[in-house]
Amino acid sequence: MSNLAAPLGDGHTLLSDEDRAGLLQPDIATRQELSDAEQRNIAKALLRPKPRLPRLLDDKYLRGLHKAMFGDVWDWAGRYRTSDTNIGIELLHISAAVRDVTDDAAAWVEHETYEPDELAVRFHHRLVFIHPFVNGNGRHSRISADLLIVNLGRHAFSWGSNLDVTTDELRQRYLAALHSADAGRIDELVSFARS
Repeated sequence: MSNLAAPLGDGHTLLSDEDRAGLLQPDIATRQELSDAEQRNIAKALLRPKPRLPRLLDDKYLRGLHKAMFGDVWDWAGRYRTSDTNIGIELLHISAAVRDVTDDAAAWVEHETYEPDELAVRFHHRLVFIHPFVNGNGRHSRISADLLIVNLGRHAFSWGSNLDVTTDELRQRYLAALHSADAGRIDELVSFARS
């Protein structure tokens, strides 16, 4: 999976006190060090046994996956955010919204509502739109979609890793595809997931 979380610009930028809130590793001082620590934690999480449906389509599993991905770095890993942000839904609706998307995805699978790629990408889009965690939502929802598509008998997505573009360009294409999906046009995000 491509690293859409790599720091923008100069990775030597020092983290502010606000950026460090909840950080479990006090020796991390820069954005690049933070990105490296998170990537090591994610790589470790990816070594865990892969879940089968319906375990994957459960809010408890998804919280546990987030904790496995970020729990060595952040004390809030695996817990839904406790404040509203400028993106995502209102925090009071997070738990119900995550249960709704897992229930919907289970029904989509059962009734073959969508082709597998579209089904998994719709699952990803809904999760990232909810923005349930303080941070790591894109990475978490992409890995969740990869786990889902593999359960559906397909290969994991590439998420733009086959494109010959910079990390910043990759991020912009991903965000543009997400915005298209927000407007009801999922095809661009499905295409990006396989590019």
